[in-house]
Amino acid sequence: MAELVLLGTERSHFTRKVRLLMDHLGLDYDMVDIGNVAEADQSLFGENPLMVVPVLRAAGCDLYDSDNIARWLVGRYDPDDRFCVLASTVDAMNLHAVMNGMMSAEVKLVLSARTGLEPAGVPYFEKAREVLAAGMTWLASRADAFTPAKPGWKEFHFISLWDHMTVCDLVLGNWPDLEALAETLRGHELIARSAPPGLEVHC
Repeated sequence: MAELVLLGTERSHFTRKVRLLMDHLGLDYDMVDIGNVAEADQSLFGENPLMVVPVLRAAGCDLYDSDNIARWLVGRYDPDDRFCVLASTVDAMNLHAVMNGMMSAEVKLVLSARTGLEPAGVPYFEKAREVLAAGMTWLASRADAFTPAKPGWKEFHFISLWDHMTVCDLVLGNWPDLEALAETLRGHELIARSAPPGLEVHC
């Protein structure tokens, strides 16, 4: 067993952005797929009381939350922060906040369907769809903030979000600039390697 063990799923977008960082840092780690994230079994999640992924087991402890994990990895393995995980400008922080919010909105919609709820017409879930639509409009207006030729943390975050929305049929509308960005990012070998099941990747 490797020193670093990442608990998550192959389809989880929150897990994938951490995987992309670890892959680009060249870290040796084991990925453990926990299965159905809708299960209410805390033991599946490394005793994480929030029962969400990812969880990183490292240095005798469990770390929760994808952004916490990324910051810890940078502090331990990448003090020069080559992939700009610690970027603290207002624009960078807002970019990640919006993408995280969209990812959380997606989870509401995906898990509602998976657990037998019909989200259509329910205000709580309709708001989640509105968050996705507004988020895509916001991202499209800032597509030039990304550097697909030299991907870093914000690009790892974006492709994890976009590919997950694609697989789950939650890309609402037509977004040519964002689709082009995603296609370019999928052309990077390390990014294509962690593509979620169900996504056809063209390298």
